[in-house]
Amino acid sequence: MKRAPDVPRAGKEMVLSATKLTNPEARFLVSNYYAAQDARKRSDMQIRHMGDNVALPEVLSYSRDGNAVIEGQVMKCLESWANGSPVGRWCLAQFGVGPVLAAGFLAHLDIERAPTAGHFWSFAGQNPEMKWGKGEKRPYNADLKQLCYHFGECAKRTSNNPDSFYGRIYRDRKEYVVAKNDAGGNAERAKTFTTKSADWKATLAKGKLPDGNLDRQAGNYAAKIFLSHLHAVMYWDHYKKAPPKPFAIAHQGHAHEIKIPHMDLFPGFAEAYYGAAVKQDNAPHVPQKKRAAVAA
Repeated sequence: MKRAPDVPRAGKEMVLSATKLTNPEARFLVSNYYAAQDARKRSDMQIRHMGDNVALPEVLSYSRDGNAVIEGQVMKCLESWANGSPVGRWCLAQFGVGPVLAAGFLAHLDIERAPTAGHFWSFAGQNPEMKWGKGEKRPYNADLKQLCYHFGECAKRTSNNPDSFYGRIYRDRKEYVVAKNDAGGNAERAKTFTTKSADWKATLAKGKLPDGNLDRQAGNYAAKIFLSHLHAVMYWDHYKKAPPKPFAIAHQGHAHEIKIPHMDLFPGFAEAYYGAAVKQDNAPHVPQKKRAAVAA
């Protein structure tokens, strides 16, 4: 497909200069990327609905293709920015995590304001215990919560690929929540749901949650594990010491801990955090071009 040749491309100098962006500027670019992506998707859909036999005015294809160009060029700049830091390179080493997600998480999260991974979860809207009253300011960042949604969708799309570390986490969690649902483990929770969908009402009446909710649970779980790992490597990179362990592991005796992938990108981190040499369960580092089809 010919893509709007008159729309300016980001030259090499512009892409290289993107490494100097501040966090607010990077957040602005991430927002622009998703705006261009949404506009391109809307244009594609509307043009498809016109049918193949309709003579398409040139200005419509120009508008659609222009947004596609902006989308691609902004992604190049975000990749440059993310690659400019060790933590950004760690993010990009994860199969399914592309430049936009990596840059988005880095731009929104401040390790100096987050002593524990739980602070990241709360700021990203991933704390189910969080409550706020009518008229009170929302206690989480809506854009960051949306990034977690996109991360969960990427984990879902890559869940059958053995190279996808967080895709495997999504798949295992999905199997768990489905089994729990089938066994009636969500009967009380189902009573609290309200919906206008007849299909959902029928499912809830059986004491079960709809498939879409189970899918979102698995995606959110994968995002929370990623945020925990991201907090640990950000803490190490910033403070040059091991971060505190999650509360459930450090104080409640939970033995199961998902080891952080690609710890080799931070020499000394594995020994400091886990206390000994650790065999890492890493998916192989995949070149950016190969990840492009599944990464956001």
